[in-house]
Amino acid sequence: GLFCDFDGTLSRVVNDPAAARLTARNETLLRALAQSADLVAIVSGRGVADLAQRVGIEGLTYVGNHGLEQWGGAQAVPVPEVAAYVEAVQVAADELTPLLIPGMHIENKQLTLSLHYRETADPDGARENILPAAQTVASTHGLALFEGRRIIELRPPIAIDKGVAFTRLVREHQLDAAVYIGDDTTDVAAFKASRTLRDAGDCRSYALGVVDGESPPEVAAYSDGVVSSVDGVSDFLAWALSKLSASST
Repeated sequence: GLFCDFDGTLSRVVNDPAAARLTARNETLLRALAQSADLVAIVSGRGVADLAQRVGIEGLTYVGNHGLEQWGGAQAVPVPEVAAYVEAVQVAADELTPLLIPGMHIENKQLTLSLHYRETADPDGARENILPAAQTVASTHGLALFEGRRIIELRPPIAIDKGVAFTRLVREHQLDAAVYIGDDTTDVAAFKASRTLRDAGDCRSYALGVVDGESPPEVAAYSDGVVSSVDGVSDFLAWALSKLSASST
């Protein structure tokens, strides 16, 4: 099984998340891998409908909102527990919107919301100013707050993350081996799950981190190996494809 994050892994990090695109080489490689691997899954913090449309490759499994929903072929299928928090997420978005400064925007993914501050004049200062308000809003409405690369996220306080999604899919597809590739704090949960599965002898699973100058230190700390860019991910995918192709002949 092959599991990949999207932003910063298959797509280059861009100032505007709406402008993120799957690189041409990764698209070609994923199409070929979909025919060779038992499972190819894209696991992202994006809404799963956006993710499925943005990647647009049939035969892949799409998991969005950090594991809270999966693409069912024609529509998003959320986990049942999330329904109780949808209204709280919308209210939180309404309360945070008036506090935004130029260059800051909210990505409302219905089940979660992401506050981006990469495009502000002073990203570090913007984070320092908006974080207390985001913490208050999250606490008031019973939501959990997380941080990533120039991003603050509010999510339902449900014990589901990329690690849970990774483990579930490994078991559902009875995978003997798996690789998870990611670049941000949210991917660390999957890195840890990979190590747990491997240590238990349940699956030969490994974590590949994309590590650059902006990466949270946890990414390198919990990776079994690293590459330095999206191009490095492409090189790994090409290597994996060559090994899978060789083993099938």
